[in-house]
Amino acid sequence: MIQALRAIGLCILLGACSPPSADLPAPGTAAIPSSSALEQVPAELSVAHFARMRLEGTGLTLTNVLEDNAAYTRHAITYRSNGLLISGIMNIPKGEGPFPLVILNHGYIDPKVYTRGRGLKREQDYLARQGFAVLHTDYRGFALSDPSPDVREVYDAGLEYAMDSANAINAVRAAHLPQVDAERVGMLGHSLGGGVALNIAVARPELVSVFVLYAPVHSDAWENFARWRSKRDDADRTLDVLGTREENPTAWDALSSLTSLKNITAPVLLFQGTADADVPAEWSDFLNARLTELGNDATYISYPGEKHEFTTQWGDFMRRTAAFLHAHLTAPEAWTPPLDRAGERVTKKPFGLRITPGDSPVEPERFSGYHTGTDFELLPGEEPHAITVRAVCNGAVIFRQWVKGYGGVVVQRCTLNGEPVTALYGHLALDSVTAALKQTLKSGESIGTLGMGFSDETDGERPHLHLAIHRGESRELKGYVQTEKELSGWVDAMETFAAQRRK
Repeated sequence: MIQALRAIGLCILLGACSPPSADLPAPGTAAIPSSSALEQVPAELSVAHFARMRLEGTGLTLTNVLEDNAAYTRHAITYRSNGLLISGIMNIPKGEGPFPLVILNHGYIDPKVYTRGRGLKREQDYLARQGFAVLHTDYRGFALSDPSPDVREVYDAGLEYAMDSANAINAVRAAHLPQVDAERVGMLGHSLGGGVALNIAVARPELVSVFVLYAPVHSDAWENFARWRSKRDDADRTLDVLGTREENPTAWDALSSLTSLKNITAPVLLFQGTADADVPAEWSDFLNARLTELGNDATYISYPGEKHEFTTQWGDFMRRTAAFLHAHLTAPEAWTPPLDRAGERVTKKPFGLRITPGDSPVEPERFSGYHTGTDFELLPGEEPHAITVRAVCNGAVIFRQWVKGYGGVVVQRCTLNGEPVTALYGHLALDSVTAALKQTLKSGESIGTLGMGFSDETDGERPHLHLAIHRGESRELKGYVQTEKELSGWVDAMETFAAQRRK
C-alpha cells in the first residue's frame, strides 16, 4: 500500500512516469519551453523538465561598489530569476574589454551564516585578475535573495539553484554590459555548486561553453540525498513522495544528471582531493569514468592529500583552471610579442638571416645556415633574470627541457591562421619557468625569465631570446637549416605580430 501511494505521489509530482531522459533536448540544441508559464520552482522534479522550462533572467543591477583595486571593480548585484530577486557579486576587470563571463556556483553553507558572495572568494579574486568577468550568484534563500516559494519539502537535487545560475547568464546577456562578453561563458561549481553546474551541463548545453567541477557532489541525486539525509528537517517528505532508489529508481534517475551525461557538449575539467571528508574522492572517480566511457571531452586532476577546499595545491588548481578557461573562452589566435619593445630588440639575428662563422653579427659564432627564429636582444642596462618572457599565443606547453645550443627551452603548441604551429622559446633560465607540461597558456602570460649569458642557462650563448614558430604540431628544435626550402617550414614572428595588429 505504501509503495502504491509513493508511485501515485510521484506521478502527481512529476506529471508523468515516462523514461527520465526521453524529453531532454538533443545535444547542441536549445531547450524547448514546456509552456508559456514562468515557473518560479520546477513543477516537475526532473532534469528533463528543467531542460524544457522557460527561463528568464532580467533586471541585472550593479547596486554598489564593494571594492575597487588596480585589477578590477567588485560590485554588489541583484537580478531576477523567473521573477525572484537574487543577490550576488560581480567582479569586472579593468582594461580593454569585453571580458569573457565566468559564473561561480558555491557549495552549501548554512543560510543563517551565509553572506553575499561567500564561498569562493579566493577564486573570484584570482579569475578577475586573469581577465574574466566573474559573477558569483548567492542562489535563492541566501544573503539578500528572495526565499524559495517551494513548499513541497522534497529534495530537488539543486534544480532551483540551477535555475538561478542559468538565469544569471540570461540576466547578464539582457543587460548588455559593454565590458562583459556574455556569449563566451564558463562555469565553475564547487561541491553542491558542482551538482548545479552538472544540471546545467546536461539540460541547458547551449548556455555554457566550458565547465570546471571542483570537488563536485555525486551525479546520482540519491547518493547526495542519502549522504546528507540526516541534515534535512523533520518536515522533509522526500522519502514519502519519491521513496528510496531501490524502491523507485525511475524517480531518482529523473532527478539525476547521471542519467543524461551523454548530453554534455562542453569540455569539462574535474578536480578532486583524495583526503576530502565531505565529498568522497570515489564520487569524482566514478564521474570521470562515466564521462570517459561516454567519450566526453573531460580532464580529471586528482590531488593526493587535498581536502574539500584545496590548500597546498590551490595555486596549481587555479593556474590550470584559468588556462583551461582561457583556452576555450579567449580568441584562439591572439598573438603578441614575447617582450616589451620587441621591435627595438631585433638587431642581430632576424628570421631567415643566412650566416656563417665568418660573417655572423655575433662573435664567436658556433652555427651556420638560415636562422629559423627571431632573436630578441637585451636593451642597455637590462639584466637577463629581470626580463620576463611572455607567451606569444594561446596554447598548451608540450616541451620543457634543457637543450644543447639553447639552454632552457619551452615549446608551446598554438594555432596560426587556422593551422597548427609550435612556438619555441630558447635561452631561458629553466628554473624560472613556472609553466607545466600540458598547461595551457594564454597569450601574454608569463613563461619565465631569460637565462644568464655565457652560462649553463644559455649553453654558453649571449643573453637573448630565440623565438621560432614552426608549422605543424610536431616539436622542432633546429635553430638553423641549410636551404631556403627547409626554411619555409618556419614563420617570421615579427610578420606574425604585425599581421595581428592589422586585424
